[in-house]
Amino acid sequence: MFASLKFIKPLWYFHLDCGENVIWPDSKHIMPSQKMDSGYDSTESMISEASYIALTNGCIKEFQNKKSLCRDIVDFKHSVYDEFRFMRKFFSPFWSFGYLLYRIITLQSVTKSIIAFINTFFIKRVDDVHYNIFSKTELTLKKPHKRILSKTKVRIIIPTYNRYNVLYNVLKDLEKQTHPYFCITIIDQSEEYNKEFYKNFNIPIDLVRQKVPGLWRARNNAIKNTTENVIALLDDDSRIGNDWLIKHLNCLRYFSAEISAGISLSKMGSKIPPNYNFYRLSDQIDTGNVLFNRGILKNCGLFDEQFEGMRMGDAEFGLRAYRNGIISISNPEAYRMHLKSSIGGLRQLGSWDAFRPTNFFKPRPIPSVLYYARKYFGNYNALVFILINLPLSLSKYSKKSDYIYAFLSFLLFLLISPIILFQAFNSWNLSSNLLSDGHKIPDEK
Repeated sequence: MFASLKFIKPLWYFHLDCGENVIWPDSKHIMPSQKMDSGYDSTESMISEASYIALTNGCIKEFQNKKSLCRDIVDFKHSVYDEFRFMRKFFSPFWSFGYLLYRIITLQSVTKSIIAFINTFFIKRVDDVHYNIFSKTELTLKKPHKRILSKTKVRIIIPTYNRYNVLYNVLKDLEKQTHPYFCITIIDQSEEYNKEFYKNFNIPIDLVRQKVPGLWRARNNAIKNTTENVIALLDDDSRIGNDWLIKHLNCLRYFSAEISAGISLSKMGSKIPPNYNFYRLSDQIDTGNVLFNRGILKNCGLFDEQFEGMRMGDAEFGLRAYRNGIISISNPEAYRMHLKSSIGGLRQLGSWDAFRPTNFFKPRPIPSVLYYARKYFGNYNALVFILINLPLSLSKYSKKSDYIYAFLSFLLFLLISPIILFQAFNSWNLSSNLLSDGHKIPDEK
């Protein structure tokens, strides 16, 4: 696919070579050739663009039918003009400018890059509505027959840490579930442990007390000590609808999938992506809202406890699942409202997100982010990822989507870049230690 896409998304699952398992749909089965963009230099670029549109617009059944692009097109080297044309059509103009600087700095066909940038300057970004010729998967799935799901018992696992106030609300939401066949494991790691709190709820709760806080250890131990074939993971700072569980189960049944990756909606932080509105092949897993068949653990294992107290543990788990050919579906109907409580949880233990530590003098990004990036995508892509994100990481977490704050962050980065680069250098060294130690994925039993 397009090299420019790897610049924009250097750590995207779908860039990885999974042998013969090509994820990109063959557009000729779903898009008439006259609808493809003939403005590209090559037919391969036309096909690659159409495949990208199909993949990101929810053409799930094409993957199930094994109608995918041949390796020659996936690995095709596109012209410089086609790279810039693709970027201008689907991404912000700032990305084209950044890609031009990147190619100049790395001495990649500098003259051709400048000419291509100029020749594509007035190409307008394409609205997704323009591609309504693609039949997106239904926005809402048909309700399953009660007999299909009536015997499906689900184990819901919720780690909690100093958050009784928000935990109360999500447990009350679970009391109202239309699918009643579930039980809950709560791993309480709170400093001021309150066992009496759990007497307020009329649902089956298996309570586990864990004195040393650890998100991934908590989930791993809970999974190992349960036997249900279907497991749901939910964060304590969530609000869910009364059909949350049935929507997850219906997704597995409808698509014959192994993972239903629920989406998380929040008023704080990044903007909600447009592709959260429809079912699609998932390129991420949020372990604060996901349901899966236990059988996948035989192939991809439990969570890597190298990520304890840090970030990207769920991304790494999702990547391992993807590389093992496990189908994960992004589920817009099984959504949760992510409250992103400022008290308790992972944020209290160390970071607001991958590039925003709670203390200015801590490594930036969080070392586990580079451990993940370098392990699966290599040092070069990890460096590109750092250079793209560091300049924008100095604004508040709640303002990360604000363009003004992004600009101010960039200016501040220029002023104190030696300090920020030292933070990054420190993070790189710490991630090297993690890589040297290797993963810490326990056996399921």
